[in-house]
Amino acid sequence: MSGIVAIWNPASGSAPDESDLRAALGDDVELVPTTEDDPGPGQTRRAVDDGADIVVACGGDGTVRACLDPLADTDTALGIVPLGTGNLLASNLGLASGLDAGSGVGRGERRSIDLGRVNGEAFAVMAGSGFDALMIRDADEGLKSKVGTPAYVLSGAKNLRSDLVQTRVTIDGTVWFTGRTTMVLVGNFGKISGGLEVFPDARPDDGVLDVAVMSASNLREWASIAWRLVRRRPQKFELARRTQGTHIIVEHEQARPYELDGEDRDPARRLEFTIEPGAITIHHADQNHPADQNHPADQNHPADQNHPASDQNHHASQHSGDDE
Repeated sequence: MSGIVAIWNPASGSAPDESDLRAALGDDVELVPTTEDDPGPGQTRRAVDDGADIVVACGGDGTVRACLDPLADTDTALGIVPLGTGNLLASNLGLASGLDAGSGVGRGERRSIDLGRVNGEAFAVMAGSGFDALMIRDADEGLKSKVGTPAYVLSGAKNLRSDLVQTRVTIDGTVWFTGRTTMVLVGNFGKISGGLEVFPDARPDDGVLDVAVMSASNLREWASIAWRLVRRRPQKFELARRTQGTHIIVEHEQARPYELDGEDRDPARRLEFTIEPGAITIHHADQNHPADQNHPADQNHPADQNHPASDQNHHASQHSGDDE
């Protein structure tokens, strides 16, 4: 088993030729394909069991998410070559997209990030119910493969008038919100597709999840939320609220579809979110110095010293969408 194992989905519409991928990664990387029966978890688990130092997810958000569970709380780091349409984790980490991201794999820095879970399933960036899940579910696959993010914009436009649903949100044992919502988001990072920052204060290594409830139900109200997000202005309290916590329970009066890291799930009435601090180690490939046999593997580096992790005993605090 190689010290670096790359997991890729050859059946994906955005998958490159195997020869091109091998050329981008280098000769020292073992390339392992996913299958219809196993989209990545099994291959990743075998790589971890065999002592791989780095597992590189070559694909979109689905391939990345398939690697999370087997890598959690192990010494094997996660590298990413973003080849999908959303590339949520890669974009939040500031990684290059496409095959260029393969250069320098095996050389670079490492950092630990938290891992979120919703109803037991792992996510790295964000999960939520309502509008965002409908937008992801209804995005046309053919259009998505051709134009990428605009396909989600069109799908979102179709769902702007989605129904308000009575919702209760409990944060760390205390009921924080009761009312009608069109969307509930829980994030580990701050940005969604398109680079829009929903959680300005989110940090992926602070031991807490960021929570937002939104009650917009028409174009004017959604436009108000979007404008304030872009301008980094406080939200109208009746349309959007934010807080943080470590254990979040979302209860809907009627079942709603939900999503995690861009993958939609069947409707559910109850969602339980938890966080595992520092469970995933991220490998940042150094694209300025492509890996070769004369360079050692990457070293462990702490998170940015200018932003130490916050107290993990953080209590839920209510925000009205303002920047702190």
